[in-house]
Amino acid sequence: MIDDEVLLTLERMAQEAGSFPLVWIESGLHDRPEKLRDHIQSLLDLLDAAALTGEPVALPSVKPGRGPGADRSTQVTVPPVDDVLLALGYCGNGLQGLVSRTARLVFPRVDDCISLFLNHGCSRSEIVRDAHAFYLTKGWLAHNNALLDSHTEWVRRYGPEKAHYLRKASMAAYRRYTLIDTGAYDVPEQLPAVQKMADDLELEHTLVPGSLQLLERLVAGPWDSEVVVVPAGEAISIMHLFGQD
Repeated sequence: MIDDEVLLTLERMAQEAGSFPLVWIESGLHDRPEKLRDHIQSLLDLLDAAALTGEPVALPSVKPGRGPGADRSTQVTVPPVDDVLLALGYCGNGLQGLVSRTARLVFPRVDDCISLFLNHGCSRSEIVRDAHAFYLTKGWLAHNNALLDSHTEWVRRYGPEKAHYLRKASMAAYRRYTLIDTGAYDVPEQLPAVQKMADDLELEHTLVPGSLQLLERLVAGPWDSEVVVVPAGEAISIMHLFGQD
């Protein structure tokens, strides 16, 4: 979902961070935090097993894009590592309970990827979010996600009129679609799609500036108070999100 932003961050910070293996996780797992957690834990278990032998391990990955994950599956060879960087937010307890026996787990101290891109160098508690805005990025529009897929399914099952009613009901708490300009994609290319979505549901559409500062600190440091570092053998908990490490 955030491949554009991750790739731009790695490009910007190549001199400071160097290169390291990059494992992509299917974006659809974001909609099911328990499955997201189980999948990441399975990757950590493979890394732990490999660390005991000192040998590289092939981790399952996916190529970014739309369509079934099975059609985009691949593998990434990873040598023994001391740190695992998790480029995602807490995401509905998707990180809760994750543990590595051999490596530190490092992740940004944010609730989700929206807060990740709205952090312009502040603390988690200072991030400004509009409670009535449904935030979007190019990744949200381009990759698989439950809301867009459900709209397509509603049209197929119930017809366009009822599907439109269901879409309005699903967005009843929101007043606007807001595109975050993360600097990682061509904003004018995405604006027509956002405007159409907003017009269809009689909502506003707005644009706000985003930031990759927190991603940059994750991959290249410094690991300050807004980057959580969990020691090997310790499980991630909600208290890490609140700053009580």
